[in-house]
Amino acid sequence: MPRYQPGTEDRWLVDYGHIEQLVREVTETVTLRRQASVGTVQHALLSNKLRTSIPQTVKQVEDLIARLDDWELRDLTPAERERRTRLCERFQSALKKADMDFNERKYQSIGPAESAASGWHVEDDSVDTSSLTVDQLRRQQGRILEEQESGLDALSKVVSQQKEIAKALGNEVVEQNDLLDDIADRTDNAQNNVVNETDQISMVTKKSRTWPYWVVIAVLFMAIVIVAIW
Repeated sequence: MPRYQPGTEDRWLVDYGHIEQLVREVTETVTLRRQASVGTVQHALLSNKLRTSIPQTVKQVEDLIARLDDWELRDLTPAERERRTRLCERFQSALKKADMDFNERKYQSIGPAESAASGWHVEDDSVDTSSLTVDQLRRQQGRILEEQESGLDALSKVVSQQKEIAKALGNEVVEQNDLLDDIADRTDNAQNNVVNETDQISMVTKKSRTWPYWVVIAVLFMAIVIVAIW
C-alpha cells in the first residue's frame, strides 16, 4: 500500500487504489476465461470484456505514471517518487501477463522461436505484433473471428432455449387463466343459487307467519255478519 506524508489529501493515491482494483479485476477475469470452455457464452463474454478492459487499464496506468511529474506532486521526495513508479510498473507487468494469457492461442500458433522473439514468458518485454508476417496476422484474425462466431452460436442457442421456455410459460399462464375463469363462473353461479334459495325461504317464512292473522280476520268477519243477521 502506498504511503505519503500526512497533511493534505493525495489524489494520486486515491486513483492508485482505483486502478489497483481494475488490475485485480482484469487478472480475475483472465482466470475465469481460462477455466471456461471455448465456444461457450461465458467464454465469449469474458473475451469481449478483456478486449476492452485490458487496453483501458493499461492507459490509466500510463496516465498515473505521467502524473508523478505534475506540479501537485512537486513535494514528493525522490525515494517516494521512485517507489510509486515501481508500484505502477508492477501493474504494467500484471497487465502484460494478462494480455499474453488472453492471446495465448496466437502465440502458440506462431511457433516456439517466433514466440520467444515476440517476448513470450519475458516479463519486461511488451507485446509487439509488428514483426509478424501478413499470413500470421491473417491467421490470428481468423482465429479471433472463429472464436467470436462460436460464442455467437452458443449465445443463439441459449436465446432459442429461452424463447422455448418463455413460450411454454405463456401457454401455462393461458391455461391457468382459463382455469381461474372457470372457477370464477362456478363461484358466481353458486352465489346466485344461494341468493335464490334464500329469497324463496324468506317468502315461505313470511307466508307461514301471516296466515293465522288472516284466519282471525275471517272469523271476526263471519261473527260480524251473524250478529248483523240476528
